[in-house]
Formats: sequence, C-alpha cells, structure tokens
Amino acid sequence: MSVRRARAAVSAIFFVHGAIFASWAARIPAVQDELRLPAGVLGLVLAGPGLGALVGSQAGGLLVRCLGSRTVSALAPVVLCLPLGLVPSARSAWSLMGVLLLLGAADGCTSVAMNAQAVSVQRWYGRAVINSMHAIRSIGAVAGGLAGVATTSLGMTLAVQLESMAVLLAVVSAVAARGLRPDGERARQTVRTRPSGRGTGERGPNGRLTMPLLALMTFLAALVEDAPASWSGVYLRQVGAGTAMAAAGYAAFSAGSVVTRLCDDRLVDRLGWVRLTRFGTLCCAAVLTVALLLGQPAVTLVALVVAGAGVSAVFPGVFTAAGALPDSARAMGHVGFAGNLGWLVVSPLIGGLSTVVGLPAALGLLAVAAATIAALAPVLGRGRDF
Repeated sequence: MSVRRARAAVSAIFFVHGAIFASWAARIPAVQDELRLPAGVLGLVLAGPGLGALVGSQAGGLLVRCLGSRTVSALAPVVLCLPLGLVPSARSAWSLMGVLLLLGAADGCTSVAMNAQAVSVQRWYGRAVINSMHAIRSIGAVAGGLAGVATTSLGMTLAVQLESMAVLLAVVSAVAARGLRPDGERARQTVRTRPSGRGTGERGPNGRLTMPLLALMTFLAALVEDAPASWSGVYLRQVGAGTAMAAAGYAAFSAGSVVTRLCDDRLVDRLGWVRLTRFGTLCCAAVLTVALLLGQPAVTLVALVVAGAGVSAVFPGVFTAAGALPDSARAMGHVGFAGNLGWLVVSPLIGGLSTVVGLPAALGLLAVAAATIAALAPVLGRGRDF
C-alpha cells in the first residue's frame, strides 16, 4: 500500500473530525431556539462534549492498544457521525445532553486514534508530516462552519442539514478507511528498540516523568489554543475594538495556526521539535504579554496571529513524542485526556479569574502557559526520530 495513500487517508479523517464538530457548533443557536433553552441551561448542556471527550480519550487509548490505530481510526469517525445526525431528534435539554456526551466521547476516541495513525504513517515516511494533518483538521472545521452558514442562508432545516452532513462525512470516513495503514512491523520495531530514556519523547529529565510532562504540555497548549475562541472577542471589545474587529479575533488566531502548521513539517526537519516548540511558544508568550500591556486592538490582532503560529507545533509534537513511548497507546490516551481537560476548564477558569483580577490579567495566564511549555520543550526529545 502506498504511504502517500495512507497519508491522504489519515488527512481525510482529520478533515472529518474538524468538520463534524464545527457543523454542530454552527447550529447551536438554532438548537437553542428550537428547544427554547435558557442561557444557563444551554451552558450546562454545552459541557456535554467536553465531559464525553474525557472518557472518549481514555477509551481511545485502550482501543488503540487492543485493536491498533488502523481499526479504531476506521470505525471511530463513522461512529462520530451518528450523534451529529441525532442532534435534531433531541426533544429536551437532557436528551440533547445525552447526544452531546456521545458526540464528545466519539470525538475524544477519534482524536487519539487518528493521531496514533498519523504518527504511524509519519514513522514510515521518516520525516514530519503530522503538522499538515492538524492543519487539515482546522480546514475541515472551517468547512463545517461555512456549510452551516450556507445551509442556514438557504433555509435548510436543522434536521436536513445535520443529517445530510452526518451521512456525507460518514461516507468520506468509510472511503478514507480503505487507505489507512496497519501499525506495521517496522513501526513497532522502531519503538521497541529505543533504549529507555532515549529517542523522541523520552529525553526528559526523568524517563518516568515523560508521560505526565507531555500531558501537562498538552493541557497548557489547550488553554492557549482554546481561550481565544471564547475570550478574544470579549477582550477586543473591552479595549475599544468595533464589532467587526472583535469578531475577527479568533479568526486571526486560527489563521496564524493553520498557515504555520502547513509549514511546520519542514521546520521540524530542519530545527527539530524542541527548538521549534521553544522558539514558537516563547514568541507566543512575548506577543501576548505586549498586547495585554498595551491594550490596543490592532496590536492585539497581530499578537493573536503570532500566538496562533507560535503554539501551532505543540499538539503535533506532543503526539509524536507520545507515539515514541513504549506504551504509546496509553500515552496518547493520557495526552488526549489532558487536552480535553484543558478545553473543558479554560473558559470558566478565565471567567473566574477575570472577576477577581480583571480580564487582561486573567488572560495573562495564557502567556504564562506558553512560557511554561517552552521550559518543558526538552521532553519532546530530539524530534528527528520518527
């Protein structure tokens, strides 16, 4: 089987993963209107995907360990499409919560499996390719969001839109599954023959601490990556930005991340994971600090672009390092759990801090998180062993 075909297949799974969740997110207002959910109840219901993802990431690690990344990557995205199609059938907040818990669990499982398959394909390539796959996931999210906007503009009902997307993306997943690659003998041998404490992902200060340190990096990266979605627009309005500029905050961050991820594979081959991650996250910490101190809308927008670019290599690098550990499936499950935990707590964490110290100081936590990732970068190892 062609390794290029396998890369295209995994990339398609990444695209589906991004498109499914964005398809749901784009129709949240319509679901709220249809079920007549108060804001407080909606906030509780929207915690469902995050809670489900915590369970799903752990289950994903166990399933990959037992069945292999190819099998789980083939099945999990199809299962992920099911709750998307079931959203319109929810008739109450509780039934919607149940559907979203299932969506989150399938999302977390898919994330672990597709990253494990990506690391396997990357190992066969012998060079970095995982960053571009993460970029394609972001492109899938944009496509899913735009599809929601387009179908709403055309007057398509919620049920028709989400059920159609679920069927279409399930078909894409099923076709892509034919090109996925088994965790071949060469990949398994590469992991087994690395001595303890050596190679990618095991050059931390203590081999036994590598997995928790990787999980900590993922948790911190989730804070930095997810906070702009909820708080960039609020902060921009607070410092005097107009409605349009405030709405562009998360788009600026996402654009910096996506464009840079399309280039990061070449940068990894030249610099290695450690130097690229350290440099990027230090830049992220620096620009966020300057933007928060100056409080100027234009400076903040530029800082968000640079911050998105600076943190872009962290998730791919951590999954690559986790994939080099002896029990890689378990490590990836823990990494996925930490990322989902960060995603779940970041909004209430920033909100709670802002009530005590103000929003600018609360957002300073992101600069601290980025600087801490830079300090932890040596845990990623040399970054040239795939």
